[in-house]
Amino acid sequence: MTRLLELWDRFQQKRIVNIVRPFTLVGPERMQNLFRLARRIERERVPGDVIECGVCNGGTAAILASSATHSPLDRTVWLLDSFQGMPQTTSQDGAGVDGHAAEEHIGKEVGDLARVKEVLRLIRAEMSRVRIVPGWFQETFPSVSGAISKIALLNIDADWYESVKLCLETFYDRVVPGGFISLDDYGHWPGCRLAVDEFFQRRQLAYKLQEVDYTARWFRKE
Repeated sequence: MTRLLELWDRFQQKRIVNIVRPFTLVGPERMQNLFRLARRIERERVPGDVIECGVCNGGTAAILASSATHSPLDRTVWLLDSFQGMPQTTSQDGAGVDGHAAEEHIGKEVGDLARVKEVLRLIRAEMSRVRIVPGWFQETFPSVSGAISKIALLNIDADWYESVKLCLETFYDRVVPGGFISLDDYGHWPGCRLAVDEFFQRRQLAYKLQEVDYTARWFRKE
């Protein structure tokens, strides 16, 4: 039975990754890792909702929703994005490893709400269990945080120092023991890395960050 489940998961992973590829800038390793984490919270019956901070056109959101919206654990998938492009940077953000200044990305990578809904339909997400929340994080987080008590999987694709810091400060404590936190930009944008490292230091956390590719990391909360 375990072997059959593994084969089914591989088939589903390949199918879903192929569907969402035109809707994301995320590479194959990161897509596959998010699929595996989404399946793990189902197999291991980790309670709580699934949250993505930084949605853009919805490719990785669809990967998460493909499992979570059909979960017997009655999850809600929360998708939070400004849909106005990348926000302003601060002095902590500096330049990425590719040598391009962070400031060049302000207002770019604008997500399209219609494309998000399209890819969710393509992967047959149960839309009644999806909450798409447009707006800047500092404005929307207070309005949704009261409705989210437990988180099984938190995917942070927020790039900049202030955004990543706010995501961790708002949602980390709601991630249940055994839940997962994925960090898309840790190895690429210094502001993301600094926000994560400072948060670990302040909270005295000793989790080992698992490497996905040159930029993405994840860890499991104990």
